Amino acid sequence: MPKNARLTGIKALRCYRVEEAAEVSGVSPRTIRNWIADGLPVLDGERPMLIRGDDLQDYIKGTRASRKVSVALGEFYCLACRKARKPAGGFADCTIKDGRAMLTALCEVCEIVVHKPVSVGRIREIARLLDLTTTPHPLPDAPARKEA
Repeated sequence: MPKNARLTGIKALRCYRVEEAAEVSGVSPRTIRNWIADGLPVLDGERPMLIRGDDLQDYIKGTRASRKVSVALGEFYCLACRKARKPAGGFADCTIKDGRAMLTALCEVCEIVVHKPVSVGRIREIARLLDLTTTPHPLPDAPARKEA
């Protein structure tokens, strides 16, 4: 089963049993029951439990929105901490390759290597916030031209 629930198969104006809701959203029936315990609304007094499609869509969208983390320009998302963190010491390395820039730094809390792709046009802005070391990626050797 996929880790994230699907929204595409859920019809807003239809009611689903737990097993049907699990099937259309791509999760297990146990996950749907956990969602009900966590606050997914069900129609009261009905057996089997019925879940409105629009309530299911809203619940999935709400849980997705609650997991989002906004990261400022001078911050990185640390996978170990699961939070936006500043780089240790305010230092970051920037590698430019094929018109793209990749920032690399250490998390200030857990000191794990973190990466962040940025546009080349924003490097100057980031350099004002961080002590940035920029290294252009070496280009492959061009073939020698024949002189006539």
